[in-house]
Amino acid sequence: MDVQGYLDNQLKNAGNYQLTSDDQKLLNQDVSKFAMAKLMSKKFRKWKLDPGCIERTQKAIDIKIEKNEPIKVIFFQGGYKLWRFPTSPESDWAEFFNLAYVLNYIAPLATVYKPGVELTYYCHTLLMETHDNLTTEEIKIYMDSFAHLQAKFQEHLPKNIKLSILRDADIYTRDEYFKALEEGKVKAEQDIEAWPDAKVKDFERMATLNIKWNGKEDWTKLSEEDKQEKIHLAALYEQAATSNLPKVMDLVKSPDTVLLFTKASPIFIGIGSTYTSMASIGSVQACYRTTRTRISHASLRHHNTKKQNHTNMTHCQSRLD
Repeated sequence: MDVQGYLDNQLKNAGNYQLTSDDQKLLNQDVSKFAMAKLMSKKFRKWKLDPGCIERTQKAIDIKIEKNEPIKVIFFQGGYKLWRFPTSPESDWAEFFNLAYVLNYIAPLATVYKPGVELTYYCHTLLMETHDNLTTEEIKIYMDSFAHLQAKFQEHLPKNIKLSILRDADIYTRDEYFKALEEGKVKAEQDIEAWPDAKVKDFERMATLNIKWNGKEDWTKLSEEDKQEKIHLAALYEQAATSNLPKVMDLVKSPDTVLLFTKASPIFIGIGSTYTSMASIGSVQACYRTTRTRISHASLRHHNTKKQNHTNMTHCQSRLD
């Protein structure tokens, strides 16, 4: 299988799944148990599952099956694509392979459960203006390009698998959001005081990586002390946006949602990092293996110049259109 054939297969068949004899035996027991077994599969993860996550996920599945409603799966994509990458502000191969990977992961559920699966990517957009100092224009470009990519996959999915994007701006009005964020920051300050130093440093490390110093506002001329304050504030806003916004907690992290992220936690299934498969939002490299074909990092490597980058992005789009 050549590169184009592999890409076509990922695009057109990511949501398809053929039951095995072992699947049939498991399915004979109970649809809920089958769904849980597939979501817990080690094929798609390396992170150990927290007992609280296992219990929470089982309840989320049972709630939906009892109501005969689609199983709702939410992937926390987080924020905007890292502005440092030459492909910014567009989505491209990282998002392509993440979508294919997560669809492969949930496809067995839709195969056996007629109401199917709703796969939603939850994205920060308003947060990135405060957290990363990004402009509304570049954030919109990214979200539009990611929606376009989702639409390409949706064309080939079974009717009972639905893709969507949920933004913080869909939950709050702009004024409501920033008011809630400031209120959440107060709680975040209390949270961070109880954290070990390693966790605080990790949040600040990510903030340092994500902040665009010459972005929506020019922060390049700030003193080192003021820059450190911006980094610390970004860490606070990150905690506030992910854990302290009431509407997000009620809607996105509701008890009837299966939660996915790239790392495991007491509520999230950590997927996308195994020996044979790795997919990460926020990275322009994607590794993956099949039994006969392995496409190297080099085949997806982005060129450094603007002209080369434009050529590569055009090539990516042409493969999908």
